[in-house]
Amino acid sequence: MIKGEIDEMTLQQLKTFLAVCEEMSITQAAFKLFITQSAVSQQIKALEEEFDIKLFEKRGRRLCITAEGKIFRDSAKEIVENAEHIAEKLKASKSLEVGKLNIASTHHLAQYLLMNPLLEFHKSYPKIDLSLYTLDASEIKSAVESKKVDIGFMPDGAAVFSPHLRITKIYEDRMALIAWPGHPWREEEKIKPSQLSGEPLVFASTPSSINEIALAFLKRHHIHIDTVIDVGNIDLLKEAVRHRVGVALTSKLAVREDISQGSLIELPLSGIDELSFNFLMLTHKEEEPSYPSWAFQKILKGYLP
Repeated sequence: MIKGEIDEMTLQQLKTFLAVCEEMSITQAAFKLFITQSAVSQQIKALEEEFDIKLFEKRGRRLCITAEGKIFRDSAKEIVENAEHIAEKLKASKSLEVGKLNIASTHHLAQYLLMNPLLEFHKSYPKIDLSLYTLDASEIKSAVESKKVDIGFMPDGAAVFSPHLRITKIYEDRMALIAWPGHPWREEEKIKPSQLSGEPLVFASTPSSINEIALAFLKRHHIHIDTVIDVGNIDLLKEAVRHRVGVALTSKLAVREDISQGSLIELPLSGIDELSFNFLMLTHKEEEPSYPSWAFQKILKGYLP
């Protein structure tokens, strides 16, 4: 009857036992394992005492495995193979040859801040199962809290705070007043907010948070807009401005490449610095970052100012 518990024996003892089974010789097993004969004998004895069985017996000068030893050998092989499989999986996980990474983000952040880091991550670690979910802010918070995703990205807001979340500011954005390259105000040193009165203004109701910041700025400066065109999203907003439909107050992050390429210009609006806001990264406090999560965060840092 077995008197020991399986977790009391060591993996090395099982490997030593299996080496003796293969060689049917204490001497040859010791040579194979690069240990002394006495060390082999001690480990076999320890297993026999722990499980109250006889693993081997001498028949003349020959070493033979017992019936109990054969049963024990089958189980030992399974345990060692499983242990080696675990070690292989851990090694593959550490080297990012296997694994998965689930990310949740607002559409705005996914498109204008995360896309290049995500593409680099996929190129660097193509075997990682990468999933990106575009959700609204409340859904992102819930997804990270429930551990359905590894990382969440969203705009700052009072509702984001949670005792379960680790919240990191990753990017400070601000609004920009944009126009087409030939706009009459392009040569002015400063645009007063009052100059926007009567000017056709293009809005994007998505993302709503940026739209709300723009509307609050206009209200704060008592600016009345005669013509407001809501085109739905920032991509259409930029296209409308390029076609001279009107100027727009929108996220600088969303238009930085367009300004750099010269298809849009930023007008020097007075008070624009007050229109700043933060983007946040959310992770769970009780979860250590997985290897894929750690690798993605490292890549992301290279894209942040």
